[in-house]
Amino acid sequence: MIRLVSPVLLFACCLQPAAAMAAEAAKSDQGGRLDEIVIEGVPRIEVHADKPDQVPILDPSKSVLEYLSKQLHIPDFSPQVMVFVPNYLASKLASSLPMTPWPRHLVFPPILDIMIKQPKGVEVARWRVVITDDRGSVFHVLKGKGRLPDRLTWDGRGQSGDMLKVGHPYAYSYHVLDSASVPTYIPGKSVQLNSLVCDRWGRTVISLYTPAVFDKGPRISAEGTALLRESQDALRSAATGSFEVTVYGDDADLGKRQAELVRNNLIRALNMQPNRVRARAVATPKDGYARTEIETR
Repeated sequence: MIRLVSPVLLFACCLQPAAAMAAEAAKSDQGGRLDEIVIEGVPRIEVHADKPDQVPILDPSKSVLEYLSKQLHIPDFSPQVMVFVPNYLASKLASSLPMTPWPRHLVFPPILDIMIKQPKGVEVARWRVVITDDRGSVFHVLKGKGRLPDRLTWDGRGQSGDMLKVGHPYAYSYHVLDSASVPTYIPGKSVQLNSLVCDRWGRTVISLYTPAVFDKGPRISAEGTALLRESQDALRSAATGSFEVTVYGDDADLGKRQAELVRNNLIRALNMQPNRVRARAVATPKDGYARTEIETR
């Protein structure tokens, strides 16, 4: 049996595939290639170079200095505390000298330490060692009977108990008398010191030859720097809390400035409170002995 299809329905069937193809083509044309697409609009992220209101401080020096200042403790320099004052020198180097690895400039007693060679064929009855000052006056005499000692020492004190003067030459000589009362004279060498450490009535006194300590200006000389470095060691060992610097001379103004230089040197080196070190200038005594002294108080 033959069925008849309506022309309208057939047209609709034919039209549906054509419309789908046209829609697919239109969709394809709408997409196009990606490199042909141009997107326009307002950017969402904006970058500004404005300086912030508060800029942090990046310099650490202030904080570091504040921290270090809190770590410093000012000692009261009682006799017990003075022993533990920071020592800026090496306690021991290759040298056998403790605390001071350079050649010694500061002199401690004994001043003379003489090894005596016995005279051959002479029977000694009496002997003397005479020490004279720069004026030719007898300053001290060491004497004895019988055989000469193998070793003879002198602490630097004179007949009256005074110490020798720094910056002044002293000479010593031997006088030997044998059993037949025949004298023999043997000249010695001259001794001149630029420094001396001694004890005076229980106080440590460091005497320095002023021209060796200072240059013109005044300023501390190279030799004076070495003398003051070694003086610091002696003052630490003295275990006391205060010092007095005295410059004896004819120029009071110059002496005061020189004393202040030594005072400031000790304050810095020993980390001392300024009121613990006194500086003064004194007129040269009648004997004309000009020098610089550091005395414990």
